[in-house]
Amino acid sequence: MNTDVLDLDLLRTFVLAVDLGSFARAAEQVARSQSAVSLQMQRLEELTGHQLFVKQGRSWELTGSGELLMGYARQLLRLNDEAVAALSTRQLAGMVRLGMLTDFSEGGLTQVLARFAEQHPRVQMEVTIDKQVVLQQKLKAGQLDLIVCFGTTLPEGALLIGKVPLRWIGNNNKAIAQQSPLPLLLFEPPCLFRAAGLAALEKSGKAWKPVLTASNVAGMWAAAKAGLGITIRTPIGLPADCKLLPVSGTLPALPQITVYLLIAPRKKTSAAILRMIEIVQETLSAELKNIHPPKKK
Repeated sequence: MNTDVLDLDLLRTFVLAVDLGSFARAAEQVARSQSAVSLQMQRLEELTGHQLFVKQGRSWELTGSGELLMGYARQLLRLNDEAVAALSTRQLAGMVRLGMLTDFSEGGLTQVLARFAEQHPRVQMEVTIDKQVVLQQKLKAGQLDLIVCFGTTLPEGALLIGKVPLRWIGNNNKAIAQQSPLPLLLFEPPCLFRAAGLAALEKSGKAWKPVLTASNVAGMWAAAKAGLGITIRTPIGLPADCKLLPVSGTLPALPQITVYLLIAPRKKTSAAILRMIEIVQETLSAELKNIHPPKKK
């Protein structure tokens, strides 16, 4: 490394470019030209003495050194922002309206709210916990500032949080998963989990039947605990009485799901909303890193 000092401005652009997957999108967020952002990344490579990006077709990926720096960059930016917030005589104020999926309501959401409230007590928070389609409608209508979503891909303009595997979930009765047709606990369409599970079963030629169609997560977990059938969800927020079922001849492999943030379009995003975005990303991404995809047996 050519210097002992890393420029936080360069690191912030670096993290933003990686999260958005594009120098052009990062340039829009920081109000600079794409060439200026490219020069910033070249400067960061000079400072670290390592290549951080490698070309992949028309896009790019992080090198091993880039991935290593990313972890430290997030820590440095978080510590810097916390220090500035703690020492600032002008505390953040205003309103942040956050939309969150039920999956995160008892884990990540609690941590997000506690951390934000401790650091920014003058900011009012409104939290809506609902289905993704409802959250998206409220974001579009201007009733929410940012929402957490699941998807098969990362939409244009979304901020990546991480990826999580879909899993078959039931109770301790392993015989349920061996039944044919397979008894399924499903959500009302449209539902990403439902579509992915049924597609996997159809591809593998496995017969199934719906034994419950639920409109909320609580009803789904209750049915799974009672042994009415098995469902398709992520391991996030898994109740103690429910079990992750292994991939088998009866239960085909399921895909991973992308978790991301959508932000309401506006000319200028407030400092309070930007800070909430950072805390949501850091907190939920740490939660997702503790989840590992299943191994086929």
